Amino acid sequence: MTFEVYYPRSENYVSVSKNHITLNRNLAAKLNADHVELAYDREEKVIRIQPSAPDSGLIMNKTRIGAKGFLQYFGIENKGKFPATFSEDEKIILIQL
Repeated sequence: MTFEVYYPRSENYVSVSKNHITLNRNLAAKLNADHVELAYDREEKVIRIQPSAPDSGLIMNKTRIGAKGFLQYFGIENKGKFPATFSEDEKIILIQL
């Protein structure tokens, strides 16, 4: 018999839909923020999420960020689950679309 080993997906993934960006619990816990700033690198197609002050940025409701305006502004039409990396030093999440 020939067995193949199953390796589960990386624990760090983010779901992008038409209106929201949803982090998995692991990433949301690492970010530990109620408000976030979103930024986009058009050339590399990478979204950056970082904590922001309560009087600025978007509200993060548990694991979900209402990002409809952000996604429309940058013309991001990619939907689905995408790999994400968390930088401990900078406290940011990078999502590769």
